[in-house]
Amino acid sequence: MLLKKYIAEFNNVINIENASVLIRLANTLSFEKAKIGTGVENTKIRNVSTFRFTANEQSLTICHWCYYLNYRIIHFMNAYLQKENFVKDIGNLVNCNQIDLLKYEKDNHYDYHIDSTFFTNRTLSSILFLNNDYEGGELTFKNTYNDEEHIVKPFPGKLVVWPSNMMFPHAVKPIKKGIRYSIVAWAA
Repeated sequence: MLLKKYIAEFNNVINIENASVLIRLANTLSFEKAKIGTGVENTKIRNVSTFRFTANEQSLTICHWCYYLNYRIIHFMNAYLQKENFVKDIGNLVNCNQIDLLKYEKDNHYDYHIDSTFFTNRTLSSILFLNNDYEGGELTFKNTYNDEEHIVKPFPGKLVVWPSNMMFPHAVKPIKKGIRYSIVAWAA
């Protein structure tokens, strides 16, 4: 699969202890239903709970994690750009333009979609897995030419990076058992 060449996996981006702390933090947060596109809630397409990390939170804990996650994810996004020789076209990235904590519970999913549209300026997408003690919830990419699928195996601390464009439709299959926690982030 040609697209697989441009889907990068980085292990140990955060250690297992930090992944565990983020999951414990998630159990104290107020999540909201995730939306699609320009802010529409459609649980037939995207059924997941989300919490947005922002640096201007009153909570120092949230600020800390926002800066820490931005630092780690941007480091590996820039490594991806360097590896693929895209730096000359894009330059080095400085900040993620959005970082969300996602909580997928039983039957939650996200149908095939792309991350960059007229309304969302994104160059690179990423998912950081926090756990793998659930069933279902596979991150799956689809080749638009022959419908061949590429499934990414989750592992706590693994970061997956890929271009946000129309060549990389991806989905999260329905959760069958347990809860899937992940961090999603994008940069332009």
